[in-house]
Amino acid sequence: MSEAPSSSPALAVNGLDAGYGRKQVVHGVDLALGEREVLLMLGHNGAGKTTLVRTVFGLLPPMGGTVLYRGQPITGRSPAENVRDGIAFVPQGHGIFRSLTVRANLDLGAFSVTDKSVLPERLETIYRLFPILKERAGQIGGTMSGGQQQMLAIGMALMLAPKVLILDEPSIGLAPNLVDRVMSSIRTINQEFGTAILIVEQNVKLSLPIADRVVVLKTGAKVYDGSPAPLADRVELMKLF
Repeated sequence: MSEAPSSSPALAVNGLDAGYGRKQVVHGVDLALGEREVLLMLGHNGAGKTTLVRTVFGLLPPMGGTVLYRGQPITGRSPAENVRDGIAFVPQGHGIFRSLTVRANLDLGAFSVTDKSVLPERLETIYRLFPILKERAGQIGGTMSGGQQQMLAIGMALMLAPKVLILDEPSIGLAPNLVDRVMSSIRTINQEFGTAILIVEQNVKLSLPIADRVVVLKTGAKVYDGSPAPLADRVELMKLF
């Protein structure tokens, strides 16, 4: 196992315990997301991946441990405060307003932005990244395909120009060609905007190539933290599951 990245972490988790009620799911996990890094979190169903990122974002109270954002403690802070401070979270299932238009969804994604003068440029950047959103700006979000809804959910998060973007299973329910497109867009966001990205995924084949580093969870504990290269060998990956 490798150590955390040497650069100052955009997000750090130290000894995190998390769960639901009295049921502990995550056990003493340490991880660090470097500035401008794409960190991929893998693990079987029930490994604690979603529980961990929901706790980091403030949707679940931690049972123990600490969360740091750019060196400052944010353990247990509300999601609204985290959003205002530059952390965006795209949950499983797209997380859009299904009854509203694409453009209305994007406008709502920027609800906490105080300087509205920056929004037209951000909107054009998102349209460049996802041209289908510009083409379908007047379409009701819930009538779009699953892949288009996923692009819209990511677009909403990008309206905040986040420093840290957390994506929970962005490929879930998508056709393989759309998964490839979404993964490519994630890498583009990282490279063009310098956004640090923590991505939770089950699609190992298509997510490994975009990752700078990989963390693997097994039954709520970290069992690997290092380069994606060794995990390209299926045998080596299966040893961790």
